[in-house]
Amino acid sequence: MENQFLNPNLNFIRYPQFNAIQNQITRCRELSKSSLEPQCMSLEGETGCGKSILLKDYASRYPRQETEHGTIIPVFYAEFPSPTTVKSTVAALLEQLGDPGAGKGTVWALNSRLVRLIKNRGVELVLMDEGSNIIESGTNHITYSISDWLKMFIKQTNIPVLIAGMENSVSRIINANPQLSRLFACRASLKPFYFNDEKSINSFSMFISFAEKAIEIPLTTDVQKFEMLSRIHYATDGYVGNIMNLLRNAGSYSKDRQGNCIELNDLSIAFEERLSKHVRTKVNPFATPCTEKFEIPENSDDSFLRINYTISNTLSTK
Repeated sequence: MENQFLNPNLNFIRYPQFNAIQNQITRCRELSKSSLEPQCMSLEGETGCGKSILLKDYASRYPRQETEHGTIIPVFYAEFPSPTTVKSTVAALLEQLGDPGAGKGTVWALNSRLVRLIKNRGVELVLMDEGSNIIESGTNHITYSISDWLKMFIKQTNIPVLIAGMENSVSRIINANPQLSRLFACRASLKPFYFNDEKSINSFSMFISFAEKAIEIPLTTDVQKFEMLSRIHYATDGYVGNIMNLLRNAGSYSKDRQGNCIELNDLSIAFEERLSKHVRTKVNPFATPCTEKFEIPENSDDSFLRINYTISNTLSTK
């Protein structure tokens, strides 16, 4: 099971939601080969959910190949530039495909080269990250122009495209053009870990266990398991990026003092130095001694700890 969850090269965890979305990507890619129209997909999620890691990992499973006929790129990962225009997007794609003249020429000329290169490189799927840059560029005109270009690009190449970005940003781009919206029938969302019932708590617990293996140092057992999970979830809101940031840095502090596990003080320092400015409404949950139960401040909006603590007995026996 470890091999299923851990990627030794990138040091991240393949958890069930991660795998499910990658399976959806594969399904869109494979169905497109036998469909009249490409089966496109969108992926939304807040910062720290792991969208970029998920896409880069997927692309890494289908690496570039050098053949006697040239470079083959089965899955092409790229990012929308900032600021985003049709020309800057096409130029960025050309550059990442290895076009020496990327950026030179009219939009029409650049797009013609891009379509030709996509076909010559044997691209079967385009993964476009940072779709939020389109919205952040500021005008409806840009959103509409990118939407129109995407529609034409997909039809000209007959290749599926996945667009990833912040929650609700990608849908705005896709829905700006009804014809484009129809092509993106598959819409996925990468969510943080929840902590509000036995199933979600067990999923979070499994992820933390594999995270300990990934950073190669365990959490202290001086704190009861459910209590530790509660504190970590409160500190990170269940976002994978926050969790790994916290644990990697806490693990580093533990190794610096030649410890054999991550103590509460390691987590406390890591939270203050790496997360507290990002999650400004939080108190430090690791400052509470291991002999006491961490209580959420009364003025806090967080309610996940207001759970029937009998679940902890279930977890502690597993």
